[in-house]
Amino acid sequence: MSKSKELGLLELLNQNLIIPSYQRPYEWEKSNVYILLDDIYSNYEKGDNINLGTIILNKKDINYEIVDGQQRLVTLSLLIKILDEKINIKLLDEKIFCFSNTENKIIQNYKAIREFMNRLINLEQLDINKFKNYIMKSILFYVLETKNSDEAFQLFDGRNSKYKDLTPVDLLKAYHLGALPKNYSKDKKGKLLKEWNQNIKKSFSIDSSCNKVEYLYNNVLFNIYNWSLNKDIRVFTKNDIYLYKGFVENEKYSYVKYYKNNNLYQINKPFKAGEDFFHMTNKYIKKFDLLIENKNLKEKTNLLLDEYDFNLRFINYLYYDALFAFYDKFGENIKGYYKDAIEDYIYKYSLILRVKNKLVNVKSLNYYVLNSKYNFFFECNNALKVEELIKLELDNIGNRPNKNEKLGEMRSKLWKELV
Repeated sequence: MSKSKELGLLELLNQNLIIPSYQRPYEWEKSNVYILLDDIYSNYEKGDNINLGTIILNKKDINYEIVDGQQRLVTLSLLIKILDEKINIKLLDEKIFCFSNTENKIIQNYKAIREFMNRLINLEQLDINKFKNYIMKSILFYVLETKNSDEAFQLFDGRNSKYKDLTPVDLLKAYHLGALPKNYSKDKKGKLLKEWNQNIKKSFSIDSSCNKVEYLYNNVLFNIYNWSLNKDIRVFTKNDIYLYKGFVENEKYSYVKYYKNNNLYQINKPFKAGEDFFHMTNKYIKKFDLLIENKNLKEKTNLLLDEYDFNLRFINYLYYDALFAFYDKFGENIKGYYKDAIEDYIYKYSLILRVKNKLVNVKSLNYYVLNSKYNFFFECNNALKVEELIKLELDNIGNRPNKNEKLGEMRSKLWKELV
């Protein structure tokens, strides 16, 4: 059972706070820091106390793991250090620099805070001692303290959304690190985190807008899950992470007994919580990278616009997700006629959408997948043999899809290639 209390900043920082390995890196941008500092200064001018939300701590022996609140507490610790270098802050002695890019972020934000304070001193004639006393005594938090990891993760829901919300993959990482056995070695855990951090620092070549882990869950696994069940795709949120929490060792369901000793990972199939989640994620990222390299849609046809074509983004979802679902289900050793026939089908299946639509977006993508003659994802999910997929037919595009519309040059070429 958790207990709650209101604590001042200095009282909170005097606890034996530690940053557990399941935490995401310190990654606040300057914009997040400035929002926090502006909030503090505006309340200081009014003479009001300021409550900066909820901090979740999990008590482990004499220490308190920061389950939620790391970003705010590290930033405020930097502020205190700038106001008074003599104050010892245990949290800054904690080994937080081992996390991905943390050191660079701390240096960046330390400079940003110092610039902010210099501006206040020069322009507002700020009384440093008075402001320091305000920081120490008037910044408050609601502190939720638990002694149970499971309860801590139930509370770990990204409460500080005003500054930077936790992403669904942040929550999944935290959950599965928390599901590791108590005797799990630090070296093995460090290897899991190293692979994870490498993947969140890079993007797939077909989309630089998010990291590899986010793309995998947002635009591959979650898309395939929904389309395989004849459901619309939508944004992957923290309300959907239950799909990827896996099962725990002591669950007695029949499917758990069946999959417990299975060292294979397949989309839409159960997996064991903890270590397997990280292995599965890393394996799928490597496979998706290889798929893009070997089945590059841009190299396969010169008829598409360049990579900045807005429509290509959604064609990529369809093309690569369909290939990924197929090879995940039937394996990569299929050769000859069946392999060529399915790949050719998926190629045409994806590009017909581009011919039919002048503008491709989530709505038209969903409508096409769920209302075509065959939903490839549904058929693939339910097929027992590759031969069943060979029988699938493409939509008949026949004459130009919109007789009153003049097709663009690229779409006309695609139409001629596909009919």
